Amino acid sequence: MIFGKEDIRKISKILNAEAEFVGGSYIINLFNKELNQLLFLSINSDTDYANDEDSSIISVQTQYGYFELHNCTNYMIFEPDEVIFISSNEEKVSCLIVSKDANCSMFSDIKRAILNTDISQLDSSVLLAAMQLSLIEKVLP
Repeated sequence: MIFGKEDIRKISKILNAEAEFVGGSYIINLFNKELNQLLFLSINSDTDYANDEDSSIISVQTQYGYFELHNCTNYMIFEPDEVIFISSNEEKVSCLIVSKDANCSMFSDIKRAILNTDISQLDSSVLLAAMQLSLIEKVLP
């Protein structure tokens, strides 16, 4: 996915922060005053991989760590205050969730089959991922 100006406008609006274009990336800085927590979101929508394939990389830096989602295939605005960045193929899904409260969650290499499984049949260790990712099922190819 290549992010256009309209995509960035929608993302900025839901996160209630302005995006700045710096060095080929859109940068959005979020700050949660209550928790004294910073989050730096970078949307690089035109990364040239070694195989001449263009792709998007979404990165998030917080005081707790650094997270990257490569090959972003789509995103979803989740009202009232989250953006879900998605990387998916026929078998697996990964996503990076960013909220305007400067929080972030990441789910990686989740089998798509669990999205269609009755949650009462799932092991508790995959329950949260299944519930979170069920939100994005409608935008998956």
